[in-house]
Amino acid sequence: MASLQLPLISPIPQLVHATTPDSANKSLLFVDFVGLYCKSKRTRRRIGVTSSFSSSLSRFANKKKSSCPVNATLSVDRRNISPPSPPPPPPPDLKPKVANLEDIISERGACGVGFIANLENKPSHAIVKDALSALGCMEHRGGCGADNDSGDGSGLMTSIPWELFDKWAESEGIGSFDKLHTGVGMIFFPQDDILMKEAKEVIVNIFKQEGLEVLGWRPVPVNTSVVGFNAKETMPNIEQVFVRVIKEENVDDIERELYICRKLIERAANSKSWGDELYFCSLSNQTIVYKGMLRSEVLRLFYYDLQNDIYKSPFAIYHRRYSTNTSPRWPLAQPMRFLGHNGEINTIQGNLNWMQSREASLKSSVWHGRENEIRPYGNPKASDSANLDRAAELLIRSGRTPEQALMILVPEAYKNHPTLTIKYPEVVDFYDYYKGQMEAWDGPALLLFSDGKTTILSMLHPRCVSH
Repeated sequence: MASLQLPLISPIPQLVHATTPDSANKSLLFVDFVGLYCKSKRTRRRIGVTSSFSSSLSRFANKKKSSCPVNATLSVDRRNISPPSPPPPPPPDLKPKVANLEDIISERGACGVGFIANLENKPSHAIVKDALSALGCMEHRGGCGADNDSGDGSGLMTSIPWELFDKWAESEGIGSFDKLHTGVGMIFFPQDDILMKEAKEVIVNIFKQEGLEVLGWRPVPVNTSVVGFNAKETMPNIEQVFVRVIKEENVDDIERELYICRKLIERAANSKSWGDELYFCSLSNQTIVYKGMLRSEVLRLFYYDLQNDIYKSPFAIYHRRYSTNTSPRWPLAQPMRFLGHNGEINTIQGNLNWMQSREASLKSSVWHGRENEIRPYGNPKASDSANLDRAAELLIRSGRTPEQALMILVPEAYKNHPTLTIKYPEVVDFYDYYKGQMEAWDGPALLLFSDGKTTILSMLHPRCVSH
């Protein structure tokens, strides 16, 4: 695995950089981002860290209004009467306080997202443990159901914990995995066992059709007692599948083959009654995603794997969801397969329409004429974040670098930018060229990306939009 990179592709004036409790560990990067979102005519920035969050709605205006439509006249001789002294002011806590409604109306919820990475690319369980601890401090960033226990969603993306899976494989008589040629899928299955069996048959058949061998199925050990009532009603069966990719040697080609298989499985599932209940959290040779309709503090307790000391990773992206455009569902928890997103895509309808209109004309030599098999590229039933993730995945699997893909999808405000215009005119040319090929997915405040080889932070100045 290449050494972990952290390229910065957008300005980050709202970056909050804090050291870990072990401040002597200079190779550990710990970054939290919360509440960086704005939707008003006025620029409003919310910055905070998980260890010390305070409410920002503390501004009030004191206004004293006294008016009367009737003026009474009293026939009193006031020549020898001194004017009465004004009454003493009321105590500060009794003064009438009027809320600044403009602040309240413009306020919007936003997800909590962050990452921890070892700059020397050394995996450890401490990375996972610290990420879960930071995630637990983000509970205030997420939404919760009426039962006060079902979260809008929380999750963790890491590299694949091969040591953990090898131990399981040996206990099952499978033997250690070939890390270069093995893909791991984290799957949400239908609740009904019969439907889950049918879904597995479809998955196995597609893999066999594509020349991949299913090595085994692993039920993911979970603690259902910590799941909220509403979340438990829709909780899927969760299993992992291990497949051997025989005909590819390059990591990018292996990832592309797994992508094709997943798209074929999704197409086949669409015609089934259980199609909406099957979801791949991840299917990759590099990364894996543990997530669910859970509160941030509960994720670690729910997945026993995350508590295991041999679960190691050189990086972790964590996310606590605040659902705005869609109702909470298990598949919509984040991180997605590539991205952890904080914000809201204000142009989602136009983005989906343009993606659909171009489906018939999109071509790339890497697909060898199989473009039709990986359509559709968007999903109107999914969230804006999920669709942005799908668009990024399409570009990267088609041969774009992660940096190029994010710059094409979410360009910064580059027009008349003095730094870019003078020092980096080639960046301006890049944006000008691609704006005719891809409309900007406008609105994100922050994106965290990883494909297991590179971790990217892209933070934009908040795009303030008035509705």
